Amino acid sequence: MFDSAFRTLFLSTPARLSLEDRHLCITQKNKESVKIPLVDILCVMLESHQITLTNALLNAFALHKIVVFTCDESHLPSGLFMPFLGHFRSFSVLQSQINLSKQRKAILWQQIIKAKIHNQALLLKMQNKKEYKELESLAKSVNLGDSNNNEAKAAAIYFKALFGKNFSRKVQIFEDSKMGTINAALNYAYALTRGIIARSLCVSGLNPALGINHKNQFNAFNLADDLIEPYRIFADSVVVQMVEVGELEESLSLQNRARLVDILQSAVIVENKLYPLTRAGVVSVQSVVKCLERENFKLKLPLFCEEKSNGRKIYESASDV
Repeated sequence: MFDSAFRTLFLSTPARLSLEDRHLCITQKNKESVKIPLVDILCVMLESHQITLTNALLNAFALHKIVVFTCDESHLPSGLFMPFLGHFRSFSVLQSQINLSKQRKAILWQQIIKAKIHNQALLLKMQNKKEYKELESLAKSVNLGDSNNNEAKAAAIYFKALFGKNFSRKVQIFEDSKMGTINAALNYAYALTRGIIARSLCVSGLNPALGINHKNQFNAFNLADDLIEPYRIFADSVVVQMVEVGELEESLSLQNRARLVDILQSAVIVENKLYPLTRAGVVSVQSVVKCLERENFKLKLPLFCEEKSNGRKIYESASDV
């Protein structure tokens, strides 16, 4: 499905980006130019507002399925550039999406929310939080379409257990320094993960605007917002680690943001195989396509786990996926 792209570029200082012989050329004042093969690049994070790039390079990014993030004044991702649909079966896959029944959507959403709450429980258990038992119970009792709203019930328990009883996801950075910085870190990591999943959706022939549960008419990535749910826990885990060692201060530092970018290479278990998060997303997206084609096929979703490989092979190449 994909090439062997693996590099995530984090550009936080002024630079000129251009295309030279199928390479990204990075030119900075008083420094030697750096050239990186486009085939190696998975995504580019443009942090500095003093970065310029050529249209020829943007076109090359699209052809190589490279995701580009832009950031606002607070250094949080604000925009996303990615290729148009680029799969030879785009129309047939799109037609299957449109024809997906409400019953089938309810079944798929149930699978997603079960996986999400189960992963939340696993992280709480790893953190020695007794609340994990409540989440395990909620995960087991998710109804079709999550009609009993277990996702919200779990979230109300989960975030307070993870970050403290006064923690709220509604607090922004300008309202409370510590809580706001945690939320900024979570939002940053979620945006990265969402972008990578959206990339996978686009090049698989799926229309990312047609969600399973999310249906916002102004959202071009409803399906990405569906599939990210069980992946959010990997971001939560990294942020928890940063809080524990005192890395997060009154604002999200350059070092913090660089650390969060590494989430894309987190080890993720899917179907008892270990993948970098970027490849795990591909597996999940491919399973969506198969669910559209086969009535009884189940989504392949990530399992959060503290251990890394345990002797397992890490599946990284396109052929592995």
